[in-house]
Parts: sequence; structure tokens; C-alpha cells
Amino acid sequence: MRLRKLVSYGIFVLVFVIGFGFTTVARGNGNSYPPPIPQVTFAQQTSDLMLSTLFAALTQEFDETTVDNVEQGKQSISLIFNDENKDMRLVGTVGPLRENDRPRDDFERQANALALTTGEPLTSVQRVSGQWYYRRSVPLTNFRAECALCHANYPAGPTSDKVGALMLRVPIRNY
Repeated sequence: MRLRKLVSYGIFVLVFVIGFGFTTVARGNGNSYPPPIPQVTFAQQTSDLMLSTLFAALTQEFDETTVDNVEQGKQSISLIFNDENKDMRLVGTVGPLRENDRPRDDFERQANALALTTGEPLTSVQRVSGQWYYRRSVPLTNFRAECALCHANYPAGPTSDKVGALMLRVPIRNY
């Protein structure tokens, strides 16, 4: 009787472990398949709102930056686009740049190359460190006279000179 209980218990444990293993394999890490279209659409709409918010903040910054407060304007922009925020970045290869402002991955390299050559944006749904993101680039030009206040190597603007891209990244949730 005791052997029978021990065998039954062993079978139960074995079935549990195998079942758990199959469940883990079937799920992978929980998000190995691309997210469904509705969640990508939600992230894209969030990205549109984010772009509008950032553009409004940049426009306000440009409106308030003068020859007398250029250094404060530079610091203000640097605080908005701080090095800790990976979800919104100003990226380029046209100096003056800090090392952090250079493209970091294949998406940013491709997006920056497009921005500097054709001026085309780039979008993609990508998995980064196990998390799905809607990624987009917004090509930038020397579109305001104030650009040359902070970037001494830019000609007095506005000009159509291509200077880099704004990179936005929105996590795709509920997946």
C-alpha cells in the first residue's frame, strides 16, 4: 500500500512538472509573437499624441529662446530629451553632438540615414529586450531660425537642410 501511494505521488509530480513544462514552452516568454493589430493601432495613436505634445513643447521652446537665453534653452531641451529617456530621442550624425545623440541600433541607423537622404520617416513594430514597441522616426530639418542659435554650425534658417530625426518608441501593452 505504501509503495502504491509513493508511485501515485511520483506520477502526480511527474505529470505536474511535464504539464508545467509544456505550458512554458507553448507560451514562450509570453510575447514571442507579434502583437495583434488593435494593440499596434493603439500604440500608433499614442505615438501620434506623443508627437503632438513634443512638437508643442519644442515650438514653445523655440518661441521663448532668444540670443540672450540660448544656454538656458539648450539646457531646457536637454532636460526634455534627457539621456535616461529611451522612448523619445533626438538622433543625428550632424554635429555638434554628444555621443548619446548618435543612432544606437539598426532601426535608428536606418531611420537617420533615411532622414538625412530622402527625408522619409520610418515606422516599425519591434521587440526590444523582450518588450514589443511601436517605433517611428520623424525627420528633422533646420526648420526654424532659432535652430542656428543653439547649433552654431547650422545656417541661418529656416532651411531645408536635413539634420537628423526624432525617434519615438511606444510600448505595446495588453498583449
